[in-house]
Amino acid sequence: MAAELGTMKVTEQVDALETLAYDPQSFLVLPRVLAGTTMFPVIVALAILTGIVTGWIASLVLLDLSTQEFLKGLKLFYRFKDTWFGLFKSATFGCTITLVGCVVGLSTRGGAEGVGRSTTRAVVYSAVLLLVLDAFWALVLLR
Repeated sequence: MAAELGTMKVTEQVDALETLAYDPQSFLVLPRVLAGTTMFPVIVALAILTGIVTGWIASLVLLDLSTQEFLKGLKLFYRFKDTWFGLFKSATFGCTITLVGCVVGLSTRGGAEGVGRSTTRAVVYSAVLLLVLDAFWALVLLR
């Protein structure tokens, strides 16, 4: 996103949108942030479901456990609130990643070299913010 919006910024496409009376934040940023915020939890839900199904298949094939034994273990060790925590955290992560990419991308200057610097900066900022957010949510949600 930072590269795409940065390229749009240095090639004056963002200025063209402003000239046409479009707000770049609502036209370029908002759809991306909403998409990241809503789709990250969908991907995480699919990953959780895939993990459970794969674990079930592995328990049948490799461990020779019955489905009832697998479900008993699942009920014993699986807490449903962990799924909600994961979905909530993934929504905040999606919002953070897309918002950082958009903000850094729209502040790009300096041609192609500036786009490269902005892209690197967006990745680094996102990674650091995700570490901080993950620690924060671990403290808040897992009390």
